[in-house]
Amino acid sequence: MDKGFHLKRKWWDRIRDTYRISILDDENLEEVGSYNLSLLSFYTLISVIAFVLAGLVISFIVFTPVKRLIPGYGDINDNKKFIELSKKVDELEKEMSAYDTYTTGLKNMLTGGIHNSSVEKIDSLEALKSVRPELINQDDLAETSRAKELDFLKFATPVSGKISAGFNPSTRHFGVDVVAAKDTPIKSILDGVVISAEQSVSTGNSVYIQHQKNVVSVYKHNSVLLVKTGDVVKTGQAVAIIGNSGEMTTGPHLHFEMWYDGKYVNPEKYIGFQ
Repeated sequence: MDKGFHLKRKWWDRIRDTYRISILDDENLEEVGSYNLSLLSFYTLISVIAFVLAGLVISFIVFTPVKRLIPGYGDINDNKKFIELSKKVDELEKEMSAYDTYTTGLKNMLTGGIHNSSVEKIDSLEALKSVRPELINQDDLAETSRAKELDFLKFATPVSGKISAGFNPSTRHFGVDVVAAKDTPIKSILDGVVISAEQSVSTGNSVYIQHQKNVVSVYKHNSVLLVKTGDVVKTGQAVAIIGNSGEMTTGPHLHFEMWYDGKYVNPEKYIGFQ
């Protein structure tokens, strides 16, 4: 017991012993300076320097963007933003999936369920824009008898004006051309959802609106579109401004079409334009 205590005292005394550090000139061995230092002081100084350096490094990491470079380390706020963005992406994916399902069903409706393995599939909007001649039969050239159900719907007039070209399926003119004054607003004929609002080389700025009873209204050659795809519109709401856009036009007018259960109908039977 005494021997252990003696060794402990000896070690403690050793680190407390003062040592003299002298700095001599190499040429004449003259003492330039001297310092008194114990091992305890030396260890204490090293520990303080290490502690300060560690504090500086930690502060540099915590309070600067450098922390983002360390794997698994990040600001909790950034993690929250990442989680929120991930949720929004998931919601958008669900919406896109639902939209794809909707457009697939709409495609079947607009094409009347017509399929032919020898021809390429028709896009739902292209079925409205330009029906393929090889898919048209004599029955399609006549309006469906079910169109009588449209008599029970109250349609708003998209634009009032003079009809320059009437409905004539034999010449592939599936709507009416209405001439009106410049900057006249084009209105939706019923409540509905905009399924397309975009520019086409042939028909210019065009709007397609899905309504109740499987009715689709089409507004072509507009100068300006006032709605975008996915918008919900009300009866009589302005959706575009009359114009002369696209190649298939000879002057400012509205080319208006009505489709019911995937087949065209004569708009003049249900709407008064003049």
